[in-house]
Amino acid sequence: MRHLLLTAAMAACAAPEDVPDELTGPARLAADLGLDVHLGQAVAAEVDTEDGVTTTTFADDSGPLCLRGGPFRAATRPGPSDDLLIFLQGGGACWSDFCLAVNQAPPGMPGVDALLPDLEANPFRAMDVAYAPYCDASLFSGRADLDDDGDGTPDRFHRGLQNLSATLDLAVAAFPDPPRVVLAGSSGGGYGTILGALLVRRVFPDAELVVLADSGSGVARGAADPGFVRGLLEEQGSLGFVPPDCVGCIDDGHVTGLLHWTLERDPTLRIGLFSSWYDSIIGDVFLRVAPEAFRDELAAQTDALHAAFPDRYRRFLVDGRTHTTLLGDPTGIIGSDLGAVELPPGALDLRELDIGELDTTAVGDLAFSTWAQALVDGDLGVWVDTVEPAGAPPGDEEPP
Repeated sequence: MRHLLLTAAMAACAAPEDVPDELTGPARLAADLGLDVHLGQAVAAEVDTEDGVTTTTFADDSGPLCLRGGPFRAATRPGPSDDLLIFLQGGGACWSDFCLAVNQAPPGMPGVDALLPDLEANPFRAMDVAYAPYCDASLFSGRADLDDDGDGTPDRFHRGLQNLSATLDLAVAAFPDPPRVVLAGSSGGGYGTILGALLVRRVFPDAELVVLADSGSGVARGAADPGFVRGLLEEQGSLGFVPPDCVGCIDDGHVTGLLHWTLERDPTLRIGLFSSWYDSIIGDVFLRVAPEAFRDELAAQTDALHAAFPDRYRRFLVDGRTHTTLLGDPTGIIGSDLGAVELPPGALDLRELDIGELDTTAVGDLAFSTWAQALVDGDLGVWVDTVEPAGAPPGDEEPP
């Protein structure tokens, strides 16, 4: 039987009593929800700089941790632009009856498309960068230590909120006053942008804030299993961060209601979404729903968001099974050390994933890299809602 072990501080997800008086408007949302409770708490145990990238490893007893208790580390790199990219890595998810996740945070930054300063197609190539590895399997929002084998000692550490908070501490220390902040995340990191955007707004209240969710739509199992989202958030310790006035916003079995709530309250926020209609990893592996069910839920949920916020929520939806397009290869999700990836029995070969590339993904004549650059720049004439028609679901294709 699973046992949940929490310290008193971690168990209380309620908002703190004392919210700084200078916080107003959207910057106050995270504080009111208690999302900022770990800011300023992480302690650096080791700092190393190599090839312009500074990696900070945090002390285990100061909060940040990876899934099995290994150290969490994050990295920063200055660029010629004053704008800041905060990049949330992908790497799976873990709950009581399923676990496919990266459980270590290697030093440095991976060589994925969105982090390459010399890739012409990369719209973030000149930006300062704060990079958060994803190693605790709780979508950058968890706050729970769990004892899965019942021996009285925690063996699963969901410290996503501490890890994200520690990364943001590094970001604001290295780059204190960026005019524009782009919060981008792929896969699990894409889902991490949903609550993460509130915390980034808290840390950088005066910056223009742009979010790019790469295969992180907020779609879950929907009506097929409406309790899945609530159970997952409860298990990982983040259910208390669902705003109390977001009435019914996860009751439909998705977390897209949180995006609607945030866009209503942050009137300058822009959110761009990339997804394929039949994303093989989100739909098949993690949600375990039929491809056509994922397609239909993706359409319904994102249609509603775009209709409500047509100038601030726009999509780049492609046909097929592609998972992510900011990465370029599977190491952007699983890293180069396959020993750091926990796999369920019968899992697919992760090295054979269909991963999109920044310089090749396109719908018609519109390259995704051009679309993403327009999102960053606020060019509404080029950053258009781009929806490629969905083809037949996998397995239903007509033979050639």
